[in-house]
Amino acid sequence: MAVREYAKYGGITAAIFVVFVVLAQTQAISVPFFTSTIVKVDGLGDSYGSNDTAIFTVTAHGYGSNCHALQVEATHEGERKSFYRKADDCRYMELTRGPYNFTRSFEYGAKVLDAKGEYKLDIRFEDQVDGKKASLTRNFSVGTE
Repeated sequence: MAVREYAKYGGITAAIFVVFVVLAQTQAISVPFFTSTIVKVDGLGDSYGSNDTAIFTVTAHGYGSNCHALQVEATHEGERKSFYRKADDCRYMELTRGPYNFTRSFEYGAKVLDAKGEYKLDIRFEDQVDGKKASLTRNFSVGTE
């Protein structure tokens, strides 16, 4: 074969591989090691009144093990207002691999949203076997209508 044909087939192979990786990263297909973890927040508003309640869910989609850790922290002007952390103990569970869809709901009322101003919500998710991590930060305000 001529060098041109090798280059042509090499280019086609590279293009197919790139498409494969892009599909895995966007989770159109689930492939170990190429499918990333995506964290999203649903239901969290941009602002709340002084007496409102914030109800939202945190969801992590990905591919890996069934042993996870989720941490959600709300702060106001650097002061911690709420902290949640749950980590599975991988020693006492049968580990499985595959796609996962992990969801946890939260409700912040007057005890958390007790001060006017800007709040920051930091979310961290980790597959404790693979070590894959994903994080997300969202901001919202209270009482600044």
